[in-house]
Amino acid sequence: MQLVFHTLQTLSKMIHCRRIILSIVATAVLICGSSLPLKAETSWTTIAKGLALTEIPVDRSGLSSSVITALRISPSEFEFILLMRSKEGDAFTPEQWAMRYNLTALINASMYLPDNSKSTGYMRDKQHVNNGFIHHSFGSFFVANPSKANIPVVDIIDRHQQQHNTLLPNYTTVIQNYRLFSAARTPLWPKKAKETSIAAVAKDTSGNIVFIHCRTPMTVRNFTNRLLDSHLKLVTAMYVEGGPEASMYLKTSDISRTWAGRYIGDFWNTESKQWILPNVLGIRAKTHP
Repeated sequence: MQLVFHTLQTLSKMIHCRRIILSIVATAVLICGSSLPLKAETSWTTIAKGLALTEIPVDRSGLSSSVITALRISPSEFEFILLMRSKEGDAFTPEQWAMRYNLTALINASMYLPDNSKSTGYMRDKQHVNNGFIHHSFGSFFVANPSKANIPVVDIIDRHQQQHNTLLPNYTTVIQNYRLFSAARTPLWPKKAKETSIAAVAKDTSGNIVFIHCRTPMTVRNFTNRLLDSHLKLVTAMYVEGGPEASMYLKTSDISRTWAGRYIGDFWNTESKQWILPNVLGIRAKTHP
């Protein structure tokens, strides 16, 4: 009996010591977290002329393997193409859109209404208008394919900083969406919100357009903060879709990959399902003389 009592005492002391050690380690992480090794952000990997990929760890502590994927696109090498169910007559998976219209990459063009066709914000391409209503809460306009010279071939207009009524008529492709952050780099989405997979379109300091996808559900505020804290050097960004339908697709001679969102409870499913998307923003390599 004494042997059993002595053994229990020893185990109790060991457990107590272990708790102390764990407490010290946890405190050290909180106080000196900046000195612990972080998962380094990878540099850009060129996959074609004017096209590069990078990944940003969702968790800066390096404890998670989840990443945000960014595809940087040079407007001098690629043209931007808006494809809409209301114009093309049908909706397709990302791969089907790419194959039918010879696209190198694509992403959701915008959120859409329950009719699985109409965008939630203003959207038009050339003479076709998918939605002619300018949403008062949406602060960004993606514009491309200008109808006049000496203006950017592609841009993201901040309606709170620029005269969108004057600028929009100069472009044949216009897509309206929510802004992620202001011109002062202040996140605009509430702190308390549901976590979701996210697709976004952004512009960097060099005028490149960046398609961005995060499969791991997170709040839009945290997603925005992570982008601002990264090496992407973004000057503006817009939210284009959330949830399982948030998608991005890429196909070159060397790589073919689909990124798709997931339901928040679908933790164990690692497959990237291709959802049928009514409206997509794609890119196609320019032919230079």
